[in-house]
Amino acid sequence: MSDNPIVFVVKTGTILQGSGASAGATVLLSKEASDEHCTIILCHAPASPFHPYVVWTYNEITGGCSTGDYFDNQVDAATRFAERTW
Repeated sequence: MSDNPIVFVVKTGTILQGSGASAGATVLLSKEASDEHCTIILCHAPASPFHPYVVWTYNEITGGCSTGDYFDNQVDAATRFAERTW
């Protein structure tokens, strides 16, 4: 077994296997983040206790989502996704 981290890459159509708000979320858009080993993702997250459209920073090493911006519609979420770099 290698000591190198396992990298999980997400792309459009990926269904996240996380817990909480990310459980079962579908990735609608993704792009590279300014932070190494991270991806910015726009998801439809039906399990979200806030709003169903969310922009997260996805950590490709841990598989975790963080720094969520939540929206009640896809248009506003897409605007935030376009602006976000981290």
